Parts: sequence; structure tokens; C-alpha cells
Amino acid sequence: MPDNKYGLSTQEQIRLVNGGSFFGTAAIPEKDIPSLQFLDGGTGMNFEQLFGDMLSREGLGGIGGKPLRAVLEHYYEPEKLPDEESKELHKWITDKLKERFPDMIAPGCYPPGILLGATWDKETVYETGKALGMEARAYGVHVLLGTPNVNMHRDIRNGRLFEGYSEDPCLVCGLAPELVKGVQEYGVAANVKHFAANHQETNRLNVNEHIPERALQELYYPGFRACVDAGVATVMSAYNQINGVPCTENRVLLHDMLREDWGFDGLVMSDWGAVYHPAAAVNAGNDLAMPGPIAPDVLTEAYNNGTLIPERLAFSAERAADLAKKYCYNGGGTFSAEETDKIAYNAAAEGIILLKNDRNVLPLEETAKIALYCENNGNLLTCGEGSAGINTDRNVSFYTALSDRFGKVSTEIYDDCDTLVYVYKLPGQEGNDRADIGLREAVVNEWKSLLPEAEKRGMKKILVLNVSGPVALGAWESRFDAVICTFLPGMQGAAALADIISGKVNPSGRLPLTFPKRIEDMPTFLNFPGDGMQVHYGEGIFIGYRWYDTRRIEPLYPFGFGLSYTEFAIEKLTADCENFNNCVTVTAEVVNKGSRGGKTVVQIYVSDRESTLTKPVRELKAFAKLYLEPNERKTVSFTLNRHDFESYDPNLHEWTLEEGFYDISAGLSSRDIQAECTVYAQVKSPYFYGAGTSVKIIMENPQLKDVLYSFFNEMNLQWTAILSSYEYTAQDTIEKILDQEKCPVEAREKLYAQLGAVRKV
Repeated sequence: MPDNKYGLSTQEQIRLVNGGSFFGTAAIPEKDIPSLQFLDGGTGMNFEQLFGDMLSREGLGGIGGKPLRAVLEHYYEPEKLPDEESKELHKWITDKLKERFPDMIAPGCYPPGILLGATWDKETVYETGKALGMEARAYGVHVLLGTPNVNMHRDIRNGRLFEGYSEDPCLVCGLAPELVKGVQEYGVAANVKHFAANHQETNRLNVNEHIPERALQELYYPGFRACVDAGVATVMSAYNQINGVPCTENRVLLHDMLREDWGFDGLVMSDWGAVYHPAAAVNAGNDLAMPGPIAPDVLTEAYNNGTLIPERLAFSAERAADLAKKYCYNGGGTFSAEETDKIAYNAAAEGIILLKNDRNVLPLEETAKIALYCENNGNLLTCGEGSAGINTDRNVSFYTALSDRFGKVSTEIYDDCDTLVYVYKLPGQEGNDRADIGLREAVVNEWKSLLPEAEKRGMKKILVLNVSGPVALGAWESRFDAVICTFLPGMQGAAALADIISGKVNPSGRLPLTFPKRIEDMPTFLNFPGDGMQVHYGEGIFIGYRWYDTRRIEPLYPFGFGLSYTEFAIEKLTADCENFNNCVTVTAEVVNKGSRGGKTVVQIYVSDRESTLTKPVRELKAFAKLYLEPNERKTVSFTLNRHDFESYDPNLHEWTLEEGFYDISAGLSSRDIQAECTVYAQVKSPYFYGAGTSVKIIMENPQLKDVLYSFFNEMNLQWTAILSSYEYTAQDTIEKILDQEKCPVEAREKLYAQLGAVRKV
């Protein structure tokens, strides 16, 4: 516990563990501890929060007032403000901003986690983090929230699905920490959220999630640990309960695992309004309750009556003071709009996914005559709503971007039009989950008249999915020649999309999650969003492709899938050893068989042939994005360590590597496996054939059965004891049977050695 290095009184400690403003910490000037400015987030700076906090700090109200809403709507067009009150507020806010950032460049809007996940590219995510950190510092923001959000894509109906990176922990762990590194390069504290398992907006305040221990360990914790290993400065605790304990009051989660096991030494803050019992939260290791201002009365009373543990209050207060000392920098910075536009463009260009391209209708010739159907005057949805909402004047119009590349673009089908580009939009919103994954009725009705007209004219038909999550297209998918998924592509997404359609950019995005054909096919179909305040994760570890591939359910588009304007193949995969106990290196040979340069993603999956624990058909364990010129060949190597072959045993409460054969495969998606090799884990595990092996396992393995039968004959033991156990108590261990048969202990070692010599196949 800390030795009170800042000389804080009890009341000063209580001030530090309670938020000072809606998006800021309390200052203790007499102890030289400044206030920190918090702000969302992972797609850019949220002006609604910033403006509201400015007002809150001045005692002038906060988020939600009518004048503020008007200012947010018309900030870049003040001439449209409806009254003098909003005009005065606009001037007041602008003056305050200029005190922080005299250059007053509008903040950028960057692709959210789902599109960054679709890049499968660490450098792209890192550069995006740098842009976020650069802009946050310029605006005087010390802690940028949700950088990143690593909650998994458990159910695609989640209203905040777009903030997360993937349905797969390997992809999350490979990419999300790069955002942390980029943000913190500019002296801004990154923040990973929401710890842990915040997978739905329905009843998100204190919903009780019943989650198997194995699913937590294998799926829902790794992304957080990866960010801790990358040095993230802050962790945000979640609204929900996990197995009956609110995350903000879960000491096993916040202290035992996060601090003791993972070595996190930063600050844990609550999600806004997630502290339900203040003293219990501090005792558990939740250092800071947000939002403020929070009166000290509740914690003071708890301290006086002994329910607030003094040592834990002191610990949390010191963490808050440490963060303020380290990240409350003096002076601001600046950034180049041109530079950050380029970063936003590159992120969109790397992440946008070509899902269908029948007869190679894309890219279009520059002479194409386009009819564009895109709501909101030809503008894309660039970001989600809520904490991820961004106000900026830097968004590029899709209509303008297409016009710049193809000449005049029509907004209806005219006689000279030869290409239909239809943008299907699906917003994502904090606080609201989707009811289903189907198409909007209004769009279907429009397609019923629009597509026959385009088909009658022989037009190319291109569907753009400008969506916050997957949609089930049904039979309509076959009516389009090409399908492109942009998700929510940020301020430069329209420019990147137009360059892909024109062929200036060869698409290289790959799906970070599965698109199902039907809602009924989804692993969480019957377990989302739960009943009332209870939700059961009945699918266990089988989310995303783990479910579809193991159940042999054909998805609309599989995990890891994406097309290019060229053709790639993985022609060989070799391992550097046949047997391993710590690591194995595999090398893939990749070739570009097409006529133009492009990027592909080599995906390495591991399959356990014969497992004691139930496992998916395959699991992603490594990946790399490569650029190849036409006819170029490259080799790329991946080192898989012991943990890449381990699974979590919920009975033993530990990670285990079982001996046996493992198939390692290289593919271009979870369903497009192109090369394989096999290695044998030469280890001794808790499942090693021996004294603890069950009668069932032995009787159903011919080699083991022969060994045991010979031993029983040799020792004149009753084989009927084995037959009886197999019929009624097949889970009995062989040691239990030998005890019952009074087999000499010294004789058993020979049997155990013979059983252990049998290889698992």
C-alpha cells in the first residue's frame, strides 16, 4: 500500500477518487495536483462532451441544453444559429477553445474499431492512434477515452458493435494495443474499455451476465491484457455485472487479476454512472468514480463507519494523483489537417472490403455514367452516435468524390447511366441494440422497383454497405454484381471508397467478423439480450467463426474474407520441427497470380485433432498483411508459442497444453484454407494417459485398451471390473479401478508408463 507520498488528507483523497466535473478530475492545488481533462474517444474528439464539460466547470449547466444542441448542430455554420442565446454560447465556446488551441483546426473523424479491425494491419492502427493523440493534445485533452474499446463482437446486434475490433481475440490482441502506443506517443493517456464483457446496450446498467470462466479467459479478457502489456495508462470498468458481481465492485477482476496477475500500475476509472456503491467500488480497486462533480458525503460517511478501507482509499487516491502529475502537460500542441487527413484516408483504404465482384465489374472505367442512390445528399455515415459521435467540417462527400473521378454523377437513373451505386446505411448508437439484422423495409420496397429498372437497362449494380454491423441480405445479394463494405469509414472514407471503385486503390480489407445469412444461424440467437436483467452466455467460447465453422453453418461472408483486383494463393506451409514443447515456426509461401499489385492477409489457424476439452474446428493464432507485385512470391514466417496451442480448463482453473497432433493451416479466410502442416506437442499435460485416465477413454482407444487388457491378464486382475465400470461409471479413473482390485502400487508404474507411451492422434 502507498505511504501517502503526496501528504493527502482523508478529504483530499476522497476528492481525488470522485470525478471533479462531467469529464474531468478534481484538482488539489495546495498539493500541486492538477485537474485532468477526459474526452471520448477512439474515433476523434467528441465536441458535445468537451463543450458540455466547459459549461459544467463554469457552473453553466452541461450536456443536453437547447442552446448547446443548437451550437453543436451549427458549430461550423454559426450564421444558422436560431437565436441570440445560442450565438452568444457559440462565441463563448469558441473563445475558450482558442485559449487551448489557437490554430482551431476542426477535429478529425477516424474509422472506428470495426474498420480498423478490417485493416488487419498494425501500422495503420498505430498511425491512427498517433493522429488521435496529436489532435487530443492540441485541444488540451489529457485522457482520451475508448482508445481502444476491445469488447468482442459477441452479437452483431450490439448497438456499439462498431467500436470493437473483432469477434476473434487474436486479431484484437494484434491490433488494439497499437492504438494505445500511438495515442500515448503524444503524451496523452490512452484508455481501454469497458472492463469487462460489455457486449450489449439493452439493460447495460448493471445487467447480470452469466459467463463461463473459460469464455472469459479465452475470449473476453485477452484484449485487455494485451493493452496492459502495451502500457495503457488507464482502464475503464464496465456497467455490467459478471456472474453476480458489478465490474466496479469486483476485486478479483480489478485487483487480483488486473494488478497482481497482469501488473497494471495505472488508474482504473468507472464508466459514466457505473459506480453503484461508492465504498465497495474503492475497496475493490476502482480508483475513480465518474462523472463528477460528486459530493464527498457518501465516502466520508463510509470512511467514518469503517466500510471504506483507509488503505484502499489511499491507494486509489495516489493512482489518481500519479496520473494527473504525469499527463497534465503544460502547453498544447498543433497538428496538420493535411497529415491527419492522410492517416484517416489510409485507414479507410486499408479497411474497406470488397465482398463480391461478379464478372470483375469493378473497378469501373473512368467513362462510367453513375446513378448514385445515397441518402443525406450523397454523404456517408462516417461515425457512430453517442460517445463516438464526431462534429467536424472535414468529412468528404461521396457524391463529390465520385464526381471528381467519373465526371457528373446522377442521383436518379437516366438514359445514359450504365452503373447503379446504391449505398445502404445502418447507423450504430450507444444505448440501443438492433432488434434484428434484416434490411429496412423502405429499402426493400425501393429495390423492388429500382433493381428491375437497372437490370432492364443492363446496368452494373454495386451495393455499398455503409453499416455499423453485418446485415442479412437474403436473396437480394444475388441481384447485385458487386458488394463493398465500408462499415463507418471516417472523414476520408468517401475518398477511399471512390478510389477503390475507380481502381486507383486495390481493396485489401478483410472481414474482422462473420456475416451470417440469417439471424437464426447466429450463436447468440437465443441468448441476446437476455431476460430482464439476466443474460446467459450459453454459446460459451463458440462465438463468430468458431460457431459457424464448428457447426458447419454456411455464412453469407466468412471471417477473414475479402476480395482483391488481383488473385493470391498460399502454395506451401512448412514447420521448422515435427515435435515441439515451447514454440514452432511456420513459413508460408505466398504468390500474386494476378496482373496488378495488391495486398493480401495470410491467416494462420491452429486445430487440435484430438482434444480432451471441447474446441472449435480452428482458431486464428497469427496473421500478416503483405504487398506483392504481379507474379511476385514472398515467404512469411510466424512463430507460434506454447500459449497459442493452450486452452483454459475451467475445472483446473489454468491454461493447459495437451500432448498430441496439431494441424496448422494458412488461409485467406476461415473457410479458405490453402496450405497445412502438422506438428506434435511433446509435452506432459493433466490429460496425459496414465493413472488419471478414465475407463471410457481407454476402452474407446484400441491401443490403450490392448495395453490395459494385457496388464490385467498379466496381473490376474478381473477384466469384468473394467467392463462393469465402462457400462455404469465410465468416468472412473484407471487408478480407482486398480485400487478396488488391490493391485500392488509398484506394479502400476509399468502400466502407467505403457499408457503414457501411446501417442494421441
